[in-house]
Amino acid sequence: MRVVAYVNGHYVDLDKAVVPVEDRSCQFADGVYEVSRFIGRRPVRLGEHLQRLEESCALLGIKGAPAAEDWRRIIARLLDDSGIPHDNAFETILYQQVSRGAAPRSHLFPPASTPPSCVAYFRIKPAYTAKQRSGGVALISQPDERWNRCNIKSVCLLPSVLAKQAAHDAGGFEALLVRDGIVTEGSSTNAFCVRGGKILTHPDGPRILSGVTRGLAFDAAALAGIEVVLQPVTFQEYIAADEAFLTSTTMNVMPVTSVDGKPIATGAVGPVTSRLAAAVDDLMWRELRANREFTCAGEP
Repeated sequence: MRVVAYVNGHYVDLDKAVVPVEDRSCQFADGVYEVSRFIGRRPVRLGEHLQRLEESCALLGIKGAPAAEDWRRIIARLLDDSGIPHDNAFETILYQQVSRGAAPRSHLFPPASTPPSCVAYFRIKPAYTAKQRSGGVALISQPDERWNRCNIKSVCLLPSVLAKQAAHDAGGFEALLVRDGIVTEGSSTNAFCVRGGKILTHPDGPRILSGVTRGLAFDAAALAGIEVVLQPVTFQEYIAADEAFLTSTTMNVMPVTSVDGKPIATGAVGPVTSRLAAAVDDLMWRELRANREFTCAGEP
């Protein structure tokens, strides 16, 4: 696979892709991003990802970014130039970023005429092991030190990076973020637990990013007859749950079997998690089969 990047109207090899030093994403983290999954040349819920990117831009007042149909034309060209095949065994992630643009450094917004800076490219999707799927993963709790507008998919990710690195250094797969005693989400995932056969997860709002795969899990749970309850869950309730799991674009459902070195319930993947994981995969593939592939540039 050739990695080609779209940068402000140009398509270049990734190692030649650059943005100006005074791009506001570099100096102020003044930008937003999106990550979506492609299986072959079929996207998973791309419409929802493009809508969330548009909403993130709107919430930060970033104007002039490509509209959804413009992004689809850009994506089609990237698929072609990157040589991504019509092959369901070939999985990639699409990264998109929009900043407020490049302008002389100032804490104030640049003039309204400043065009946004737009970047996009494909990478091979991260792989997860059969052992992780069957045995679950370990979480390490970390304080949620992010800003108070986590519903915006901002490029201001340093608190999440530090939390994930701390979890990794302690032998964990992911950081479980806790604010004021309440589990919010993972550093790059949404977090769930199961109590009494019901799935519990933090309500939408500024404390979490409402993931696209989280929405897929809600839809799959409804089809499978599994109740989902949106309510704050304390850290003590989470570690005392019957089951736990994560969701994200790259992994769908990932079982969690320990937190801070202590098992969740029996330390085995639970039946509700297994049932939901199968339901999510089934719904995703049904939607993929119903979607037309991206074919040639300009024709999604």
